[in-house]
Amino acid sequence: MALSTINNTTVLKVYDAVKTSFWFTPCLILSLTTLSCISLLLIDLHTNLNSLSWLSFLYHADASVTRDLLTTVASSVMTVVSITFSITIVALTNASSQFGPRLIRNFMEDSSTQVVLGVFISLFVYCLILVRTTDDFAGGDFLPGLTIAGAIAMTLFGILLLIYFIHHVSLNLQSDSVIDNVYQELQYSINQIFKQQKEEEDNYPSAKKNPPSTPTEAKKSYTQYELKSHSCGYIQAIDYSTLTNLMTRRGGHLNISVNPGDFIVNRMVIMTCDIKQFSEKDRQILRGSFTLGPQRTPIQDPEFAVHQLVEIALRALSPGINDPYSAIACVDKLTAAVCDLTQKNFPEGITYDESGTEKVTYKTTSFENLANIAFNQIRQYSQTCLAVQLRQLEGLIRVAEQANHATHWSFVHHQKLMIENELEQQEFIDLDKKEISTRLQTLGKLLKQA
Repeated sequence: MALSTINNTTVLKVYDAVKTSFWFTPCLILSLTTLSCISLLLIDLHTNLNSLSWLSFLYHADASVTRDLLTTVASSVMTVVSITFSITIVALTNASSQFGPRLIRNFMEDSSTQVVLGVFISLFVYCLILVRTTDDFAGGDFLPGLTIAGAIAMTLFGILLLIYFIHHVSLNLQSDSVIDNVYQELQYSINQIFKQQKEEEDNYPSAKKNPPSTPTEAKKSYTQYELKSHSCGYIQAIDYSTLTNLMTRRGGHLNISVNPGDFIVNRMVIMTCDIKQFSEKDRQILRGSFTLGPQRTPIQDPEFAVHQLVEIALRALSPGINDPYSAIACVDKLTAAVCDLTQKNFPEGITYDESGTEKVTYKTTSFENLANIAFNQIRQYSQTCLAVQLRQLEGLIRVAEQANHATHWSFVHHQKLMIENELEQQEFIDLDKKEISTRLQTLGKLLKQA
């Protein structure tokens, strides 16, 4: 495979960068609007629409008044654009201070904001083109009625869009909406990972039952190479298909020791390769299969959205914000996510070639890892908030009701002991003790039934 070929992870990274940008969608809308304006002008120039009686109202107007109207619309639209930008910046500032700076990408990813900015900028450019394109416009020799009708329609649409935008921002600034959006992203990320695993199982159904191994005699002729990173950053994605194809061609085996979301430093060993021959080109292909960046992304990292929900909960529990209701909402969403994970079959972390031979072994996420990330820090920071501790116990009860594997029961038992130990170190009134005891007894009964 040529190094210049764009792999899937590169496309995913570019797509993620475009999706969370404030320039792509507005530029796209601006380009389409400009083309539409030019097309309508050409239609007005080269057709006799003004001769049609049912369209005559578009072409019988005072040219100077129409020109003044368009310039007024253009100047007014720029004022609206500045207001829209101001509202957007306020929303981003609020998100950074209340929910955490890593939540800014969720607001930037909002397509509604991008569309609103694009429409208003496009309307301004549309009016400028319409005013300046035709030399005889002011003299009244040529009046592009259809194009002017397009400007009026865009203006009316822009007014409705502004009302929608203010309503949309008002909803998005509510903590419950922010938490639900992060939860939906978490669900999507996890579903994508398990979808990929199902495709692997469908491709090589027999490989998982009895994966053939390399003969011992052949292994003796193999050399183990260690590949070190050439830069530092967060691993945003790994192109496992490229690595599998390379190992298939070279007849080797690759063991990846890092995971998407890990931070690597220069000269850190990120993989080991058992192979007969290992060229510099192969080394470049291996390194090119790792997409690095300055921050974590949800491309292949299901822990990313979990950390976002946890961060919202921790900020809500801080003395400066003191919002236990938001923390409880985060616990509820995390509990729902952990319950869904109990019904999943996690990836094994192995890819195969067409014959079913193992080619790449890599680290994968696990139920224990995701579940502990969802509960540990919130449990540690909620020692002074009984409401959150009680909600975590209720969450463990929900998980225990759906648990069907030893790892599920182990997680519930471990978290129960930790919360119980922390509660024993505090003093409560009798009513609170009764609430705690009721939940612990319910959880204890479920654990005995395991």
